Amino acid sequence: MSIFRNVVYSIISIALLGWAFSTMYYAHLDFAEIVKTNQEPPWTVEINMLPTFIAIVVGIIFSAIMVPQLKKKRKSWKGAFLLPVEFEEGDEREKELTGKACRASYISMWYTFPIITALFFVYPFISDYAPYYPIILLLLYPLIQMIVYFISWKRNY
Repeated sequence: MSIFRNVVYSIISIALLGWAFSTMYYAHLDFAEIVKTNQEPPWTVEINMLPTFIAIVVGIIFSAIMVPQLKKKRKSWKGAFLLPVEFEEGDEREKELTGKACRASYISMWYTFPIITALFFVYPFISDYAPYYPIILLLLYPLIQMIVYFISWKRNY
């Protein structure tokens, strides 16, 4: 399987997850307002389920594509579900490439984490405009690691 396709699947999944979480965050803000103001029932909280539905459908489609192929290669359901798709080494060279890419991804963590942590200090200033900003930052972390992994893997290939 192509590592590029795997990374694209992962990026799409993270983007859809962020979209779904941000719409749920708006619902939680509505619920928090109800709790703060101690409103009497009946009260309502609206949730846009379209992003969540799309994320679930796309996840099912990606799983339907990937799991049967992984099941054949890894010979177990546990290996097919729990190991990342990128760890499909066929020979020693691919194992070495994966090791180098994992190392680069791990090193990127040491630069990315402080930067993302510092970006959290901006949140009080933009919370009115983007209340879902922390969700974006938390999902940016694995996104950067996957991109670094892919770039390192391609560069060493």
